[in-house]
Amino acid sequence: MKAYLKRCSIPLLLILFFLEVKAVDKNSIITNIIQSAQKQYAPDDRTAVFNISYRITKAGIVLSGEVDNSKAKKALIRRLDKNIILKIIDSIQVLPDTALNSFRNGIVVKTVVDVHKNPHKPEELTTQVLMGTVTVLLKKSGGYYFIRMPDGYLGWIDTSSVYPVDQNILDFWNTSPKVIVVKLECAVHASPDSNSIPLFYTVAGCVLLNTGYDNGWTAVKLADGRTGFIQGLFIQDYDEWKNSRSLTGENLEKTAKELLGIPYIWGGTSIKGMDCSGFTKIVYRMNGVELHRDSDQQAEQGIPVNPGKNFENLQKGDLLFFTSGKKEKQAKNITHVGLSLGKGLFIHSSMSKSVRISSLDSSSVYFEKPLLEMFVLARRIIKTDSHNTIQN
Repeated sequence: MKAYLKRCSIPLLLILFFLEVKAVDKNSIITNIIQSAQKQYAPDDRTAVFNISYRITKAGIVLSGEVDNSKAKKALIRRLDKNIILKIIDSIQVLPDTALNSFRNGIVVKTVVDVHKNPHKPEELTTQVLMGTVTVLLKKSGGYYFIRMPDGYLGWIDTSSVYPVDQNILDFWNTSPKVIVVKLECAVHASPDSNSIPLFYTVAGCVLLNTGYDNGWTAVKLADGRTGFIQGLFIQDYDEWKNSRSLTGENLEKTAKELLGIPYIWGGTSIKGMDCSGFTKIVYRMNGVELHRDSDQQAEQGIPVNPGKNFENLQKGDLLFFTSGKKEKQAKNITHVGLSLGKGLFIHSSMSKSVRISSLDSSSVYFEKPLLEMFVLARRIIKTDSHNTIQN
């Protein structure tokens, strides 16, 4: 018997080895297919959901997790089915969550709302949304909604900050006359009188329903039904405001300088506080263009610009990008962005400081050598036929 086991031990070990290798290869193939689908359909988890896991059972491959794109799910299953001879058991959820029923959108009802990376406090602040912003509700967890904002950015928001609506209410909101706040900060009062009780405050960019006029005041309403009055000088008709936007360097400079001195807040995108890309985002938004949220994402917008040896090619409104690493890394390591005021002068929200003016020109009183050393590229959002742009 011992001799028999001895004779069989080597073949048995080989069989076990090959079975193990086969299992490893199978896991490797599945992992590669999942990663490939993720790269195609959700290369940036700030703007797309693709959280997939799997386990191999006797019944087949059990897929679980969630995506926000049904095409991504179908493509993944199709690729697995083609390359793996196992039954595919689909337990992947496609967002929005069906538990939300018909309430697939939400309208922000607080002035400035923090958006977090995860549904817990304290959690990393990633961005902010303003009153009147229409969001897509993807799912709910405890006291938070997972939302998609108009620029595609994803995050978690406190449920008390957003009013869920169905398609009928959303259509009513979208087609009703609205106003946008153009003053940096102002109050909504209980009656058309500046001495009346302020009900809540608004900031530039907030949007409210317009329900009528009263002697220089406008009656306004929020999505949740709250009403009040705001001075007409502090607002504009939303449609007229949109149609009046003119993306010029002068207009961008004017908006940017109105924000001088506002404190730096990581994740901030309002006059309460803003980070570097939040600052450029606000400036462009108030001039009719919605930039991506983060500096590395903004570095992919517009067209590249050759700044010139002495920055002579830079124009007002160009976006200037900086890196904390070596220049060779360039766009792979973008960590900061500023708005050009022409040549080497620019304005930006500086970490641990505030919105301020700086310069890349060593002869300027605003010169900051560390920023010059970190500058890597410039992009132009304003359409131009200038020969100084770099053709891709």
